[in-house]
Amino acid sequence: MSNSADESGAAGTSRRFLLRASAAAAGTVVAASAVRPRMAAPAVTGTLAATRVLTAGARYSDQLPDVECVTQSGRVVRLVSDLIRDRIVLVSFMYTQCNGTCPAASGLFQKLRAPLAAEFGDRVSLVSVTLDPLTDTPERLRQYAATFRAQSEQSSLPGLASWTFLTGAVEGVESIRRGFGYVDPDPVRDQDRSQHAALFTFGNDSTNRWSTYPAGLPFPQLLAGVIRVCGSSSRQRYGRLPVPEA
Repeated sequence: MSNSADESGAAGTSRRFLLRASAAAAGTVVAASAVRPRMAAPAVTGTLAATRVLTAGARYSDQLPDVECVTQSGRVVRLVSDLIRDRIVLVSFMYTQCNGTCPAASGLFQKLRAPLAAEFGDRVSLVSVTLDPLTDTPERLRQYAATFRAQSEQSSLPGLASWTFLTGAVEGVESIRRGFGYVDPDPVRDQDRSQHAALFTFGNDSTNRWSTYPAGLPFPQLLAGVIRVCGSSSRQRYGRLPVPEA
């Protein structure tokens, strides 16, 4: 993502390729396998490094660091134990000083809260992890989250999925980013937070089905895909398949 026209121009070609590649992989699902190892994440050139192979029966969340983080309300939580284990979760990366695609991606999460809560109840939650933990204190995250009506993890309004913004130690936040595979093979670009792509990872830890989508997909397609990957009923898995044109 970019904070200036210069940054946008320098990385425009790479990001456009990345988003096209991500869209092509949007239907990819990481699911449990009883007979062969799985790749931990879809292989998307330039950002998602599918470098870990899990053994049969392992969960995707087993590769994630269960580090302590601090929420926008100052609560100390562990990433996996408190926010992911046995839950349906959507995870994005952002930072409060971003003037590129972060606000739009956060706006997408805001838009998803109601339909996902209607579909999954309190089993679903959204998590946004800052890429700038030195700047993004819990108070700064709370102020940023308030612009999306998420100043606290649990909404005061009924019918909205919980939304947790996370900060923490630099090493812990970095381990989360790498645990989800958001790594660029170019070390210079990898350390430039303004260049990370507008993607989010989502899944159902209980069924061990996960995928990653670009935030720029058309909303109906994106919502249908999230429900299909995270759902467990026949209606959720197959009720939103596209109907072929006559």
